[in-house]
Amino acid sequence: MSMDNVSPTRMNLLARKAQIKFASDGVQLLEGKREALLKELIERARELRALRNELHRLGRKALVSMAIARGVRGTPEVRSAAVAGQRALNIQVKTDKVWGLSLGDIEQYDVVRQPANRGVGLLDVAPQIVEASEASEAMVAQMLVCAPKEQNLQIIGEEVRKVSRRINALNEYLLPKLRGEMRTIARVLDEREREDTFRLKRIKKKKADQAAMEEAGEV
Repeated sequence: MSMDNVSPTRMNLLARKAQIKFASDGVQLLEGKREALLKELIERARELRALRNELHRLGRKALVSMAIARGVRGTPEVRSAAVAGQRALNIQVKTDKVWGLSLGDIEQYDVVRQPANRGVGLLDVAPQIVEASEASEAMVAQMLVCAPKEQNLQIIGEEVRKVSRRINALNEYLLPKLRGEMRTIARVLDEREREDTFRLKRIKKKKADQAAMEEAGEV
């Protein structure tokens, strides 16, 4: 491993050890977050699957009811009732924080109306059109339930992917890099220590030999 930008000192060795511990702790925290997010994702996916099944059922019912109404009363009459019943949906979007993520929900009010609130006289509307209207509004109400939950799943899924990328970056790049640098620093320090020990032994031996020669009168 290249040590061009790292001085092989004991201070840097301790710094690398601290960085490795910090990164390892970070991996554990991120893995815990990912596990919690996956659990949240699975629970919400199961809930959404049931809601989607209901939406499909309501959608099929609305299509059949609309086809019957058009077949019995004619398309112009159905369109006339639709125009008369137009209105803005009374909904409110709210958000909630889950694991730091802003997840939305839709509160809806009177999306499925009573026949008298559809802007047409009860005696003037055929029962087939009333049934088609109720079925269509029920489908819209269920769509408003499913839509934010679908979006929330995408948000959680993207966060899981982000956390996974961070974990992989730590495990596959940063930690191996830090450990490699730590091993290199430790190896250089060990080599220096052996060299210093060898040099001290030589100096001691030289001094001992010199002292012995002086005692023997050879110097």
